[in-house]
Amino acid sequence: FFFFFFFQAEDGIRDVERSRGLGDVYKRQDYNIELPQIAVIGAQSSGKSSVLESIVGRDFLPRGSGIVTRAATVLQLIRTKENNPDEPEDYAIFGHRPGEKFTDFSKVRDEIQAETNRLAGENKGISERPIILRIFSPYLLNLTLIDLPGLTKVPVGSQPQDIDKIVRNMVLDYIRSPNCIVLAVSAANTDIATSDSLHLAREVDPKGDRTFGVLTKLDIMDKGTDALRVLKGKEYPLKLGYVGVVCRSQEDIQNNKSLKNALKAENKFFENSAIYKEVKDRSGIPYLSLQLSKLLNQHILKCLPELKKKIDTQLNERKIELASYGHSISDNPEAGRTYLLSLISDYSKYYRDSVEGSTKVVENNDYKVGARIQIIFQEYYVNDINNLDPFDELADEDIRTAILNAKALNPSLFIPEAAFELLIRQQINRLLVPSLSCALQIHNELRNMAIYCQVAELDRFEKLKDKIMEVVTELLKDCLEPTEQMIRNLIEVELGYINVNHPDVLTGISAVLSMLRGYDENPGVRELTNREEEKIRSPKRINSKATPSFIIEKDTPKEFEERVELGALPEMIRAEGRPSAREALEVKIIKELMLSYFKVVVTRVADIVPKVIVSFLVEKSLSEVHDRLVHKIFTQTGWEKLMEENPLIAEKKANCKNIIAVLKEAQKVINEIRNTKFD
Repeated sequence: FFFFFFFQAEDGIRDVERSRGLGDVYKRQDYNIELPQIAVIGAQSSGKSSVLESIVGRDFLPRGSGIVTRAATVLQLIRTKENNPDEPEDYAIFGHRPGEKFTDFSKVRDEIQAETNRLAGENKGISERPIILRIFSPYLLNLTLIDLPGLTKVPVGSQPQDIDKIVRNMVLDYIRSPNCIVLAVSAANTDIATSDSLHLAREVDPKGDRTFGVLTKLDIMDKGTDALRVLKGKEYPLKLGYVGVVCRSQEDIQNNKSLKNALKAENKFFENSAIYKEVKDRSGIPYLSLQLSKLLNQHILKCLPELKKKIDTQLNERKIELASYGHSISDNPEAGRTYLLSLISDYSKYYRDSVEGSTKVVENNDYKVGARIQIIFQEYYVNDINNLDPFDELADEDIRTAILNAKALNPSLFIPEAAFELLIRQQINRLLVPSLSCALQIHNELRNMAIYCQVAELDRFEKLKDKIMEVVTELLKDCLEPTEQMIRNLIEVELGYINVNHPDVLTGISAVLSMLRGYDENPGVRELTNREEEKIRSPKRINSKATPSFIIEKDTPKEFEERVELGALPEMIRAEGRPSAREALEVKIIKELMLSYFKVVVTRVADIVPKVIVSFLVEKSLSEVHDRLVHKIFTQTGWEKLMEENPLIAEKKANCKNIIAVLKEAQKVINEIRNTKFD
């Protein structure tokens, strides 16, 4: 009976065999392609393991109380040629022990248990990593089944308290895919409405389009009850229908009842059953195996068009990714040098394009270095020096002191020029620090741009990238030094010659003359000023008790001692108190002149400093970056070491090549499946 169904499935074997080849391809790499598969789910003690062993025809699954299946087991059933002298008749190979053939299936059971403990621990935990098991036999149908942990509700031993949720989520991860056929195993001696497997399957397949029901334990149902209505789809309809099976009981297993005898007993049960007579041709393990093979074959053909599109898309994506890693460096030194020169040229071009605003590097998510330099000039540097107040660090008392020092012993009718030059030079010198800071900031912007250069192929060669950074950093430093010196020279030029004949300064002088005319035309102010100055020039009465400002020697004449009436002279004397009208006028005049001249200098410096920075730093680096890289890298010995690929990039590249090979093989497998047409 079994072999009748087996050979009836012969026509569909090749397609399933090729589809499993696609599965083999898929399992070699971890990428998101949902292949057609059959997932076996069921509650504990539903007979799920017995069904799988009956399909395989071997005792190989661990048994026991509680959760026995604690990791998904991918069963690949592979039909081999009969009477092959070079191969054992039946054997198994584990994915984690490739090349090692297990002919003793009791050892297969032990290895499943050992691998489960290794993956999930020995405390009844659950592992998300699957166990791959291939079983070869001339008596099998080509089929791939995924045995999932049994659904449970109560934790056992040291299992987590939420073990039911863990198992449930794991099962859902497998059966949620629309390319998955759900083989829902339920015990016939329980109410079908309470079936955990059917309830879970309905969550992901509410219409029952891809759920296939299996009813076990038909032979031990209570007297007067049967599962005929369920098998005929009248209680809980499924589009793929139900198959009833009779597997070995626990007593049969303990009595070492063979699976061959169990199949005979199952056949006898359906042949002799008056209740299941009308469904006997659609019941039993052989029919279940045949239907699973057919369903998988049909499901494969249904899913292949979309699957092919996904594989084609991923293949194109991987090819683009591989191209981004650059061409392989051949053993030909000349070819390697040519490639090195092209990388240097690409980097130099990116450097220039980033500064000059080439469309190839224009983005809208952040300013590039060229735009950032312009912003530094206009919105930071120019604004900062234009907002400098020449008097925010210069008090009126300081100006009065400077004027008096310039007059010294020769009181002047006019403001001494030396006081003006001294004070204006102090303020001009304040422009040096922000100008040097601007140059340094531009230097840092260029250096950061060089570090984060977006030449993707350079990521492959970490040593080369580091060397380029070293050379460019050195170049920028070499350009910064003359830039800073030129800025210092510019300030020195302004300090060296105070040109009061500038037209804008003459405007300030005109304002001063207006103030002087106002002073001359006001006799009251002039008289008050004269009186105040006379008072200042008049000797003050000194307290005779004040301490002398010098020591009287012992041999000093007595008559000289009697004339010593000076008070103590402070170590520092500077202008303090309320200024006289003349002093106030002098301060006002000199401030007006300083303000006019300072504006002239600021305008000139704000215009020339950016030009100096661009010429000596930016343009200089742009014009020399390519030649400097060629001189320091390309023409030097030992460049081969710089072209050693970054190990991480090399690994990604090798992995990408492997995936491309796998995807191409998958394409080949798909195209070989007979009667497949694609839009």
